[in-house]
Amino acid sequence: MDYEVELQPGRDQTEESLVVRHADGTTDEFRLHEYERVYAIAGLYEEVVQRRLLSASATILAERLVACAAEGGTAAADLAVFDLGAGNGVSGEELRARGVGTIVASDGIPEARAAARRDRPGLYAEYLVGDTDDLAQVPELIREHGLNALVCAGALGLGHISADSFHRLWTAFPPGAWFSVSLHEDLAVPGGSDFGDYLAGFEERAGGGEILVREPFRHRLTMAGEPITYVAVVARKPAA
Repeated sequence: MDYEVELQPGRDQTEESLVVRHADGTTDEFRLHEYERVYAIAGLYEEVVQRRLLSASATILAERLVACAAEGGTAAADLAVFDLGAGNGVSGEELRARGVGTIVASDGIPEARAAARRDRPGLYAEYLVGDTDDLAQVPELIREHGLNALVCAGALGLGHISADSFHRLWTAFPPGAWFSVSLHEDLAVPGGSDFGDYLAGFEERAGGGEILVREPFRHRLTMAGEPITYVAVVARKPAA
């Protein structure tokens, strides 16, 4: 790297920030959740989130999805995944490492797509930018690529993807499809967030499915070194 990074803890995830000192003497300071700025610097997300803060969501979700699919008779190579909130491709890379063949991505900011194409060229068959509710081509892409799984690593709640938006996307997937998602433990319980309420009624909801995994895990460390617990949830739609 041609820069040095100093971590600055905050009161919670949303207030953690970085100081980046470049080799040319310039300095940038911004919050970790200002992803458009994080992704603009090659390798910064991996250095901070993956290596220093030991993020595990992408790995856990890929492992649990592939394991559940195998138990259900679907090989990893036969999974075709929509990577929702894909960022610069860390989640997609974990899926590909486990044998998933086709991966289509989306994220809300163009900087994420640019970073994925810069850092992991060829990983995604397609990469959409925008709110999935506003992307009319999504149902056709699901059919065109035979997508049968939806993965969302840490982009639910915290002002990101709403439960209603997620469910509208989920209903476009075919019978027998899977999802593998993670969210903060406080958001995963009824009353904790709209997604916590969604999960509580998921198995009774039209277009829902069966929850197969609901597993707390250490998502990552805070910049102060404290563990952040998320919950991994894997579910499957009934077969036709």
